[in-house]
Amino acid sequence: MSDVLTASFLSRLSSPAEVVDRVAVSSALAAIVAAARRRFSGVALADEQVGRFLGEKVAAEADPLAALARLKAEELCLVAACLAGDARALQHFDAAYLSPVAERLARAGLAAEVVADARQRIAGSLLVADASGTLRLATYSGRGDLAGWLYVAVAREARRLAGRDARHTPADDLELVDDGVGGDVELAHLKATYGEAFRRSFHAALAELDEQARNLLRQHLLDGLSIDQIAGLQRVHRATAARRLVRVREDLAQRTRALLVQSLRLSESESDSVLRLVRSQIDLSLTRVLGQGGAAD
Repeated sequence: MSDVLTASFLSRLSSPAEVVDRVAVSSALAAIVAAARRRFSGVALADEQVGRFLGEKVAAEADPLAALARLKAEELCLVAACLAGDARALQHFDAAYLSPVAERLARAGLAAEVVADARQRIAGSLLVADASGTLRLATYSGRGDLAGWLYVAVAREARRLAGRDARHTPADDLELVDDGVGGDVELAHLKATYGEAFRRSFHAALAELDEQARNLLRQHLLDGLSIDQIAGLQRVHRATAARRLVRVREDLAQRTRALLVQSLRLSESESDSVLRLVRSQIDLSLTRVLGQGGAAD
């Protein structure tokens, strides 16, 4: 098994001759496939197909073995089997990945029929080749969770179907569309997935702050006061004023995350990602809400 697996893997590398420890490569590949077979019981994992697919994902790396260790290799094995048309792999892919994605999006506030339509469209497009002849599913790199990669695709399609672009977003939706996303795919996914739930949790967390904390935020973000000016108003050292502002903002971010985790039943790893969303949006969200003259609706 390992000879075909290893040879197929090496055939896709840019410089296979530079791979010195082929025994280590063979051992690592065998362990990956064995783990994938245990995890995805009944899925046919052909050594040649899996080896080539894994090799393609680390083809340009200076140290392919180290790069392979950083990937979600077992999920790449499942994807390789799906690309090969294995029925059991496709069933597992749908049940273990697509279905949970749809359920999570529905809990985040998207209409069930929109989520179902988006799921169907994405599922139908994954095994369709693009203009270059590449199947969409084959573009999964393995650098992040397969579920997260699918979240992005299904959530974007659901938003498109629902017409939830900047022209149709309600004014109180805290600008959770494209502000500050840049090229950050994870944040784009988080905004598409948790936007409405974030709005609710943020309003609730802000309402829990006392008036002094809200005034501090208002002075800094709306009135544009510097730390020195705030320190003068509060008759404290500027370092004290700065610490208070940092603490209030972090307390608000953590409380917003806690409410999101509670309402959506997120895992620990997902909650860490959500904290990135909260921190990326907190100033914009505070400016909009406090500018309307209140803490919550």
